[in-house]
Amino acid sequence: MLMTQLSCIAIDDIPAVEELERALGLSGWGGETYRKFLREFPEYFGSKALVRAEVDRYRFAGFVLARSIFENLEILKVGVNQEYHRCGIGTLLMTAAYSEGRKRGCLRCFLEVRKSNAAAIGFYHAHRFTVAGIRRNYYSNPVEDALIMERSF
Repeated sequence: MLMTQLSCIAIDDIPAVEELERALGLSGWGGETYRKFLREFPEYFGSKALVRAEVDRYRFAGFVLARSIFENLEILKVGVNQEYHRCGIGTLLMTAAYSEGRKRGCLRCFLEVRKSNAAAIGFYHAHRFTVAGIRRNYYSNPVEDALIMERSF
C-alpha cells in the first residue's frame, strides 16, 4: 500500500502541477492564472497527493482543482502521475474535493471530460457520475466534444 499525504494546493505547488500537466498531455492554464485563482478567488481550491518515495521524501503524485459556485461543485482538473494510476490516488483526490464542496454547501458536482477519454469516463461512472449533456467542440488540440457529467452528494 502506498504511503500517501493529502493536503491543499499552494502557490509553491504550481510548478509541480504544470509539470504533471505536460507529462499527461493536459492543457495548462499557465502559472499566473493558477496564482491568480489561488490568491484572489476563494471559490477556487485544490488538493494534492504526495506519495512517500523514501524516508522523509515525498513525490508529487496528483492534484485536483475545483471551485464552488453556490450549491454546485465544479471539478476543473484532475491529474494523476501515470505511475500511480489505479492505485487509489484519483479517488483520494476526488473524495477530498467532495468533502470540501460539502463544507461549502454544495449539493451537486459537475465536470467536463473529453468524449473519447474512456478511462476517465469509467472512473467518473465509478464515482456515481452520469452524463448530463454535451458541449460541442469544447476542447481544442484536437477539437472534440465534452461530456458534461454530474452527481449528487
